[in-house]
Amino acid sequence: MRSVIWASIVLLLIFGCGKQQSVSEIQREALPPEAARLLIEANRAFDRGVYEAALALTDSVENYAPALADLHYLRGAIYTQLNQLEIAQAAYERVLEIDGTYPGARFHMGLNHFRRGNLRYAINLYHAEATEVGPTTALYHELGRAYQKLGVPDSAETAYQSAIRMDSTFAMAYMWLGQLLEESGDLERALASSLEGLALRPDDLDYQYLVGTQYFRMGDAASALPYLEQVANARTWHHGAQFNLGQVYMRLEREEEAQTFFARADSAQQLQQSINEAQDAINHDPESLDNWINLGRLLRASGQYDRAIEAYKVALVIMPWNLELQNNLGILEMENGNLENAAGRFRAILREAPSMHAVRLNLGIAYIRSGDTLGARTVWEGLLERSPSHPTAKDFLAQLERE
Repeated sequence: MRSVIWASIVLLLIFGCGKQQSVSEIQREALPPEAARLLIEANRAFDRGVYEAALALTDSVENYAPALADLHYLRGAIYTQLNQLEIAQAAYERVLEIDGTYPGARFHMGLNHFRRGNLRYAINLYHAEATEVGPTTALYHELGRAYQKLGVPDSAETAYQSAIRMDSTFAMAYMWLGQLLEESGDLERALASSLEGLALRPDDLDYQYLVGTQYFRMGDAASALPYLEQVANARTWHHGAQFNLGQVYMRLEREEEAQTFFARADSAQQLQQSINEAQDAINHDPESLDNWINLGRLLRASGQYDRAIEAYKVALVIMPWNLELQNNLGILEMENGNLENAAGRFRAILREAPSMHAVRLNLGIAYIRSGDTLGARTVWEGLLERSPSHPTAKDFLAQLERE
């Protein structure tokens, strides 16, 4: 969804001469250059996950063009990311008041209704999007998910097949069709569909889990084994992968290994229950700082670093100048391998609070992990200048000397 606005502008520049312009296209052509620049910056901030900056930039755009459909569409996307779905809904409704044919507005309203369990509303909005703007593979896919969750399998299968006919390389449609067919007991067709999706995205752990589970349900434990092993070892927090792999080992008469994974399944189930409870708390109070921090902490404990980072980024919208929170996010970025992002965040903290010695230690670690030994040495020597007896800085520098 991100950067959709600017992709639309590029298409307008290339193809805009052949049809009557929409309200939004006319607005873009008349937009003052400074407002266009600010809107581009807002989109870039949103893409980077700097949500507080993105919102501030939309406020600046509003000073120039309060009725700009693109502005309200972006706000809808930001508030969706912040789980403030009622505000997002109002933003998308404002988009449609301005331009009733705005691509994606009804679709994303439908997604938000789906998240809240309002399945009929979601389905109606997807159909309205198809009528007013035109169908897409993503729309057919989400329509299928809504019908599937509503318990209307025939309509769900029709939607997934429509997505595949529109784009035979759309792997997600094969995956969800495979799940639907598995739920209905048609395991042979389910596995065939899932294998087609896996062929398109062979490294996707979700697809591997689905294929492994379906092989096992068909009684082929040997074929299920390599798929479930890969998922269970990569996602220790995934209860289904741990438990199903334990069952596979039992079927293969490898009881000791089975018991290991059954124990891991119990731990994963407990952690997932805590994550679900934290997410429910957010759904009831999305503006609570503690709720987002708790979710981030649990996701980090489970090794789901991408999701944990998103939770901390949302927390920073609520309290952007909380430097301890900024530091924790930097640590998460570092643990997730985003070393440049982590180092940039640590440097920004130190510009505001040079006396935060823990942050200097973390900055040096980020430099070491990125191969910048000289940068790490400079940072830690600077820490000793500020705190000559700091034991950890001394230990780190001594380790550099030994290496």
